[in-house]
Amino acid sequence: MTRLLGSARIETLAKEESVRGVLVRMVMEEAERADSEELMLLENTLQLLLTRFQSLGGGDAS
Repeated sequence: MTRLLGSARIETLAKEESVRGVLVRMVMEEAERADSEELMLLENTLQLLLTRFQSLGGGDAS
C-alpha cells in the first residue's frame, strides 16, 4: 500500500462508525485490488476527502 493508505492513522479512521470511517474503508477495499496507478488516484482521493472533512470541522487531515 501507499504511504497514506498504510498508515496507522488511516487504520484508526477506518474503525470509526462515521461517514468518514465508511469512506476510508471503501477506499482501503478498492486499494486492495488496485494497480499502482489506481493506488495513486485512491490515495489522492483519500487525501482530498480528509482535507474536506477537516475544512467542515470533522478533524485533522494530516
